[in-house]
Amino acid sequence: MKVWLSLPFLQPAGLRELTVAAEECGVSGLALSDHPCVPMDFSSPYPYGRGKPAVLPPETQLPDPLIVAAALTAATSRVRLMTAVLIAPLRHPVMLAKEVATVSALGAGRFDLGVGVGWLREEFEALGRKDFSRRGAVLDEMLDLLPHLWTGHPVAHAGQHFSFDAIAVNPTPAAPVPLFVGGTSDAALRRCAKHADGWVGVNHTAEELAAILGRLREEREKAGTADRPFEVRTGLRGRVTTERVRALRDLGVDAFLLAPWQVGPRRESVHEPAVSTLIEELPAMVELLRTA
Repeated sequence: MKVWLSLPFLQPAGLRELTVAAEECGVSGLALSDHPCVPMDFSSPYPYGRGKPAVLPPETQLPDPLIVAAALTAATSRVRLMTAVLIAPLRHPVMLAKEVATVSALGAGRFDLGVGVGWLREEFEALGRKDFSRRGAVLDEMLDLLPHLWTGHPVAHAGQHFSFDAIAVNPTPAAPVPLFVGGTSDAALRRCAKHADGWVGVNHTAEELAAILGRLREEREKAGTADRPFEVRTGLRGRVTTERVRALRDLGVDAFLLAPWQVGPRRESVHEPAVSTLIEELPAMVELLRTA
């Protein structure tokens, strides 16, 4: 199984050193999370919290994932980068196409775009977006548009959410940009089946994943995409053991997304791991996962 390392809540200053160390010990890729801002007061329910609210202190470290990806591709030669996931409806598709194409061009095609609709209404409102309830439809339109914008050829568009006369966006990506879609709702799985090269999950249990992947297979059959190459990348809720990782592999998971707080001894807070500690403890964890 491939090993990917997620990089949420880490200090930006240490990300380059950690990425180089991850590449050296056999990590296949780095996954970058996204929140443009953290509202000081929010009531939006966290969809993966099992009824518990998300913990996002105002000092939470969430550097811009596309800027970080560009910097980290310059420091590496083999490891891939992806967003897991970018809250795409907060962006304009033309600007997103431009930014992603630039990252891909700088990194010789080593960038995968993972997208989702987001869950934090107050974040949308802070950025002047009043279409939170329509964000799924916004993302669907964006996913139709992005491949055309990445060709470098003139594109005109008149849609429900975006309209523009003929434009060209350059540079073009160094290679076709793999698209990953996150989320577990029926709409998210339909979106993934129609548009994506893969699905990206958060920290699920094996039992939850079995149900999710079963639904996803059904949606891919309905969409006529079941024969298209497809990759599943996801994390695991709780403690990482050989047996639990093997269970994910047996379900058809292609890449394990290792969270920083799962490296080394048990940690009480997701905001606790220091980069220097992760660098020391990462090789042993990667070896465990790769041989599972």
